[in-house]
Amino acid sequence: MTGTQHLQGPGAGLFGQIGRWLTLAIMSVAAAFMLFFSAAFALFLVGAVLVLAIVAVSIFWIRAKLTGRPFGPKARMDAHMAELRRQMGVDMRDEPRPADGPVIDAHETPEGWTVER
Repeated sequence: MTGTQHLQGPGAGLFGQIGRWLTLAIMSVAAAFMLFFSAAFALFLVGAVLVLAIVAVSIFWIRAKLTGRPFGPKARMDAHMAELRRQMGVDMRDEPRPADGPVIDAHETPEGWTVER
């Protein structure tokens, strides 16, 4: 067997144990502080991004209202389709809608096609 000698560090006595616990407590408080600081920073960052998004949407919405142009993809598509219908001279809303359901039979007559549903 070799002559291994175990050295006792500074934490072997009563004061060493108190120092160890005190260091653990200080490091725990510092870690909690860093965690809360990081969370607060992330919260402010997310809040700033949300405020910027709200400001941007508000600016585009107000500009659309002042200029009379549609805002948003659905409104823009509806306005574009209305303009196309106006240019073509066709109003799609006046056309009769076909009856719902599958076509069972269709055949040509002298007056036109008849469809049975």
